[in-house]
Amino acid sequence: MRPRLQVVFLGITSLLLYLFLTKISTEFNWGEGYADRPILTYLGIYFSLSLIFFTACFILSKQSNDRFIFWTMIVFGLLFRLAILPAQQIQEDDVYRYLWDGKVFANNINPFAYSPSEVHEFKELQIQNPETYYEVYNEKNERELEQLAELKWESTTSLKYLERVNHPSVPTIYPPMAQYVFRVVHFFQPDSILAMRVAFLVFDVLAFFFIIRILGKLRLNRNMSGVYFWCPLMIKETYNSTHLDIIGISFLCGSIYFLVNSRHTLATFFLALGFLGKLYPAILFPLYIQACFEHCKKSEGNSWRTPILNSLLFVGVIILGYVPFMGIGLQMFDGLKAYSLYWQSNDSIFACLLFLFKNLPGDLNNITFLSNSLPVFLSKLTVVCVLMGVLIWLLLKNTSLIKDPQTFLKQFFILMALVFLLSPIQNPWYLCWVVPFLCLFPNRVWILLTGLVGLYYLDFYFDYQEIQSWSQWIPWLEYLPFYVLLIWDMRNKNRVLEAGKNNEIP
Repeated sequence: MRPRLQVVFLGITSLLLYLFLTKISTEFNWGEGYADRPILTYLGIYFSLSLIFFTACFILSKQSNDRFIFWTMIVFGLLFRLAILPAQQIQEDDVYRYLWDGKVFANNINPFAYSPSEVHEFKELQIQNPETYYEVYNEKNERELEQLAELKWESTTSLKYLERVNHPSVPTIYPPMAQYVFRVVHFFQPDSILAMRVAFLVFDVLAFFFIIRILGKLRLNRNMSGVYFWCPLMIKETYNSTHLDIIGISFLCGSIYFLVNSRHTLATFFLALGFLGKLYPAILFPLYIQACFEHCKKSEGNSWRTPILNSLLFVGVIILGYVPFMGIGLQMFDGLKAYSLYWQSNDSIFACLLFLFKNLPGDLNNITFLSNSLPVFLSKLTVVCVLMGVLIWLLLKNTSLIKDPQTFLKQFFILMALVFLLSPIQNPWYLCWVVPFLCLFPNRVWILLTGLVGLYYLDFYFDYQEIQSWSQWIPWLEYLPFYVLLIWDMRNKNRVLEAGKNNEIP
């Protein structure tokens, strides 16, 4: 079968699977029928889509100048998104917090100030324990909580969605750019999951546009943008799970586009917006400054002036983003503090580190440091040290963006991949931050991982069927094949390099 027909066939098959996914999503009703949810059927669909995706990636990599395939890939990518847009949430509920945050912010109340539980319980506290109530809340707090209680009861949908917010005792963790997006969505359509998804579609298409332009600038196969646009992980987690990562990913892609075009101020500005969308891109900032310094050395008399100004711009944009929320001081970071200190989910390397430190001689679990047990703290410290060590190593390599932009951008890929692999929280949607880089560096092992992480949802099935003891094996199923193949590929790559040095045939 010719490549064009193959792409059309794969596109039609995928579209039918996305429509089927939307159909079975009606059986995932919040708060009911957990044991009867068709999770295994969902996983069958997801892995079928992943197999089609892997095949499509192979075909796209071989067809670099075929405009028909390029536009066919775009049309089907949009159809996939439209097909899943009206689906019910499948095993995810973060969107309810987004909608509540947007409602709170749109009514000129700081979304970082109160947890949903406070809105539910403040009147009860006021009646049963007035002394504690007035120690905690002042007149302004009381007025705002009364307003939030009214918002809670303004419609049945508002009440229902607020009761579905997860971790209700924790204030929101989502940074300023996300809050602005939530507020805009509320302005157009309050309490609408569909409206939130449409907003995410705008960011998604914008990210795709930047990826195409980056590939064009680097003279790479622009059809490889399909690695992003056809990726089932991106589509499911953005349009069904409705996770906000696409906001930051879009700005990150924009910042890379401006960077490869030597527009360093715009690149820095977009990177700061990406940080305000989600904090991950901050680790890349030193490399941006390094690239800016290299550019200025070649074109300006004072090579430090622009890097310093861009550093101030980066910090300034972040501060301006937080200004509307600063009235409550450090309380603004209470939710983020709880997230960073106590949450752990679906992790691989971090779980191994924790196991190692827990089994050191001595009773380390009874020792606490910075609100964590000593093994947890040491595991987090190790992660930070590894990330900083790799970052310093990359900076010392002093790779030139001007002379070798692909190798320079591969450093971004390495760092973002490590951020995911070392994190104590490896939710599938966090891997979405790596997917744009797979368009530039289509590593088969990482493309495989976008499918394997779907096994995360198997944990819900085991929980609902009351066989929780099986859940401990899920990360092994997800990550062991990935790490084995990654080591295998790295070993073979080293053999090829050694053979090249010795003029041998590997």
